[in-house]
Amino acid sequence: MSTYRLFELNTFIRRFVALNLPEPVWVQAEVAEVDERRGHFYLALMEKTEDGQEVAAQAKAVIWSRTANQWQRTNKLLLHDLLQAGREVKLQVQVSFHERYGLQLQVQDLDANYTLGVMAQQRQRTIDELMAAGLLQANKMLRLALVPQRLAVISSPAAAGWEDFMAQLRDNPYGYDFEVQLFPAAMQGAQASPEIRRQLKTIERRRDSFDAVVIIRGGGARMDLADFDEKELCFAAAQMTLPIISGIGHETDQSIMDMVAHTALKTPTAAANFLIDRLHYLDQQLAGARQTLQQQTSQLVQRKAFELARLGEQLKFQQQQLLQKEAWKLDQYAQQVPQLVRQILDKASSKLEQLQQLQDLLSVERQLERGFALLSVGDEIIRNSHQLAQHDTVTLHLQDGTTTVSTAPQDKKK
Repeated sequence: MSTYRLFELNTFIRRFVALNLPEPVWVQAEVAEVDERRGHFYLALMEKTEDGQEVAAQAKAVIWSRTANQWQRTNKLLLHDLLQAGREVKLQVQVSFHERYGLQLQVQDLDANYTLGVMAQQRQRTIDELMAAGLLQANKMLRLALVPQRLAVISSPAAAGWEDFMAQLRDNPYGYDFEVQLFPAAMQGAQASPEIRRQLKTIERRRDSFDAVVIIRGGGARMDLADFDEKELCFAAAQMTLPIISGIGHETDQSIMDMVAHTALKTPTAAANFLIDRLHYLDQQLAGARQTLQQQTSQLVQRKAFELARLGEQLKFQQQQLLQKEAWKLDQYAQQVPQLVRQILDKASSKLEQLQQLQDLLSVERQLERGFALLSVGDEIIRNSHQLAQHDTVTLHLQDGTTTVSTAPQDKKK
């Protein structure tokens, strides 16, 4: 068995690679890491097994600054927007092997359409999964507060979008106050999704302290929106119990985050204006309601005053009628009283006369005239036999006089 020095072996490998791969080849791989230094892009590429659990192959690649600049001018895209960890890429590489630095893939071209196509497929799969889970419209079904002033904002504190958002809220022409708390997170690159998801979890735990979540970012390239198509991030946002207001898009582009959000605006300034306008609309509604209430109150007071005046006139008229009626009654009574008195007196006089006649009929003299007799002892009238038995003699009163009568039995006299 031959023994080679390392340099000899590597020289052999270099010659083998140069002889067998003299022309550039196209390679499909997933970007594991990206490091940009002085305009050069150093890539770590990998390919996973079919189950996605293990790394089947990996290699290093480099895009020299000259190649990168030329490619960006030709394709009108920025490489740092396209080359993100986790994305599928199709690279044209020149395979080289150096005795000291080992195997290296020097990128000469990049198929942007392939990466964009894979991203589009991944985007559609995410949308389909959200729809299947019933989450695509879930946040839109939440009720946004009429006055959303307690805001949890996810943004980069160094981003111009954050400054624009706060300046717009602070300098609103109506003097509305907003209670804003910043939850800092990267808004692009490999750290965007995990940091935003972490902040969403934090906000969800404190959901009673806020009216809404606002996710904003400043200006950026179109490719930056791909960070907001990431599946785990969109699922986390869709399951929030607070309404999400997004200000991360462009005029013609829409991320899945925008689709999931309760309200999607194009810029941080537009998001701030939406909140201001919502308060102003409610303010106008209240002002209109106040004016309507004042008008209705004034009309009601006027109507009730008219009714009171009408009732007062009616009462006055009714009082006059009642007084006239009672005065007429008094006049009638005044006319009727003498007649009634005369009738009462005549009736009493007739009755008195009848009583007088009855008294005459019942008098002792009239009874004696009719043939009745009256027995008495002194002033005592004899009314029964018991009284009669107590006296030996009684006085007998007749029509033509009186006589004394003995009441003793005959055998007693003998």
